[in-house]
Amino acid sequence: MKRMSLATALIFAAGVAQAGQYCQLDGTEVFSCTFNNGAKAVELCDAIWEDGDMASYGFFKSNGEVEKEILQEKVTLSYAAWNGMGSYMTDSVTFNADGGYAYEVWAGVERDAEAEAEGGITVIQNNEVLATLTCDAGSVSSDLGALIEMIDLAQVSP
Repeated sequence: MKRMSLATALIFAAGVAQAGQYCQLDGTEVFSCTFNNGAKAVELCDAIWEDGDMASYGFFKSNGEVEKEILQEKVTLSYAAWNGMGSYMTDSVTFNADGGYAYEVWAGVERDAEAEAEGGITVIQNNEVLATLTCDAGSVSSDLGALIEMIDLAQVSP
C-alpha cells in the first residue's frame, strides 16, 4: 500500500522566519514550520549539496541566524511512520547530536480535507524529554513520508 504523505501550505507574514532560509533553495526541503509567531523556524532537508546520502536539520531565528544545525547520514536516522490505521496520520524523524541529545521532528494531520497539519520538535537528552516545541498554527509544511522513504532506501542499500 502506498504511503500517504503529509502536506499543507506555508503561511508566513513579513519579518518572520521564511521557508528556504536554511535549505539551500534547491527544492530539498521536506519539513518546515515556525515557532513563537515566526521568531524561529526549523527546516529538514535532503542535503544533496553534501557528499554522501545526508539529511540536515536547521533551527534558526527570523534573521536567518542558525541556532542548531545537524547534518546526519540518512542510514543513521531513526523514524516512526504512520502505520496506516486510524484517522490521525503522523510521522516523525529523529536527528542525533553530541552529548546524548536528540531532536525528534514530527507532523500530524487528520484525514480530512479541511484539517490543518500540526507539528513540532521534541528535544531529548539521554532518553529524557527536555522540551516540547509546537509549531505555529498554519506554518507546517511536511513531507516527512518522503524523507522516511529515503531513510528506508539508505538502510537497505549496500
